[in-house]
Amino acid sequence: MRVAIDSSVLVAAHISRDGVCAELLEHVLLDDELVVFDFILRELARKLLQKFGFAQEDVDRIGGFLRRAAMVVAPANLPIEICRDPEDVPVLGTAVAGECALLVSVDRDLLDMHSVQGIPIVRPGEYWRRVREAK
Repeated sequence: MRVAIDSSVLVAAHISRDGVCAELLEHVLLDDELVVFDFILRELARKLLQKFGFAQEDVDRIGGFLRRAAMVVAPANLPIEICRDPEDVPVLGTAVAGECALLVSVDRDLLDMHSVQGIPIVRPGEYWRRVREAK
């Protein structure tokens, strides 16, 4: 299944390599198909550099790997008013353009929407529940 993951979940996956988000990212990369947009990767890089003090070399390596491992799409053109936070519209557009089964997020503005064009927006724990049920 195709899965879009927002930058906050990707950041959490890289700052806590033993956490649920890191396990989720690994599972998506191995068993599903990660869908991203350059905006999400730029946000990941910015947060790792500015908030968490990652070295530029490490950030470049992470971004390069994700670009190679993921399906990189241009986001669907969605109306700006689709979400409370206009900066989240490209994230929603990524899920739509990638024809994702899920958008995984911890962003309250996105989670409060519950879905976008029929694509459920879920927390990492809900992703795992769905994976277990699918087995």
